[in-house]
Amino acid sequence: MINIISKFLTNKKLLLIIASILSSLFTLGFVISYFDGFVFSLDDYFWFAYTIAVIFGVAHYTPILVSYLMEIHQSNLEDIKEQELKEASLGG
Repeated sequence: MINIISKFLTNKKLLLIIASILSSLFTLGFVISYFDGFVFSLDDYFWFAYTIAVIFGVAHYTPILVSYLMEIHQSNLEDIKEQELKEASLGG
């Protein structure tokens, strides 16, 4: 199960496709509410652009972060094995 999640989180292309879909839906909702008569102020446009940037930023940097954390985890596992071997050689 964890392997499936890590493969999904390291697939940058898939994450960017999902981010594009979310941004499109967010933009569609923004445009529909504008045509429905909702009055936007300048900060609404700022937050709209900021939210889309955050969506794409998360999609871009998540694979980098996940691969880095997997590397750290693998290094920790190797260190644990080395410590067990040292303890076994000192104890025996």
